Amino acid sequence: MAREVTTTGSKKLKTIKKEFNKHFPYLSIHFHSSDVAKIAKKGGSLPQLDNDKTLSEVREKIGSGKISLTGRKKVKTVEEEFDEIFGLFVQVTWRTGEGGYYYSNGGRTDELTLTALNREKEAQGCEKGKWE
Repeated sequence: MAREVTTTGSKKLKTIKKEFNKHFPYLSIHFHSSDVAKIAKKGGSLPQLDNDKTLSEVREKIGSGKISLTGRKKVKTVEEEFDEIFGLFVQVTWRTGEGGYYYSNGGRTDELTLTALNREKEAQGCEKGKWE
């Protein structure tokens, strides 16, 4: 079975997040305004967009566009596509078995595919099913 999540403007962010976590149970995806990218570079706390809003309601770039999130896509590609198509800052995240919270940060994890990162986090004992 192919692992794929597609985005549409009418989908609520929480729906996209749940679908993403269903296909990649050791990962989650978080949506932020483009301003948050500056905070992330400084290591600050990252406020998320309202999960009850639709992608159309929060997008910062106007136009048509759709993103397909497949297991073969690299983490950095997913994050770049959300920026280019919707104008949003997106982070792929995970929680360790001890409850620590981490996100992709431009390092080695950004070069991994979603499937590879999900498998790595499973092997490391990260929490499963944490999409919030």
